[in-house]
Amino acid sequence: MTGRILVATDGSEAGNRALDCAADLSGKLGRGLSIVHVFLHGWPPAEMMQLADSEHLIEHAVKAQNLAPRGQPANFLGLFAGAAEEADRAKATLAIGEKILDWAEHRAKEAGARDVETHICAGDYAEAILKTAETENAGMIVIGRRGLGLTREILLGSVSQKVLHHANCTVVVTQ
Repeated sequence: MTGRILVATDGSEAGNRALDCAADLSGKLGRGLSIVHVFLHGWPPAEMMQLADSEHLIEHAVKAQNLAPRGQPANFLGLFAGAAEEADRAKATLAIGEKILDWAEHRAKEAGARDVETHICAGDYAEAILKTAETENAGMIVIGRRGLGLTREILLGSVSQKVLHHANCTVVVTQ
């Protein structure tokens, strides 16, 4: 295998398993690791709201929006409901994505990954992952079978399925 290893994460358990696998492969194969997080688009799914509340991600989003203490929402849904402007929602989403990437980078380095780089993208999840893989000259993509989405398919999530079928490199799908 040549090229970097690219792993996609959304901060979910499946994303963390993919990250752990990719970090392990990076260390053992001596390949650089690129971590990509793709922005949520539209309203966040219930799983992201639960993750944000449990990981205290709302605090990071509130700081990014420069909200006064009395203007802080009680939960993640309140943050998005209170963000009247699309720009405010994008700013909050970006802050949460950056925090997820910070945690992922730290976790990967602790696991022995080499030459770790992070990328944050917007747009269609699978297309952004595939484009980043192309830009990074990835020899392998590691992705979780299922992330934060509510949609359930029989074997693979729609994002992992699209990446698997359209990637020009090896794809590892973790459970």
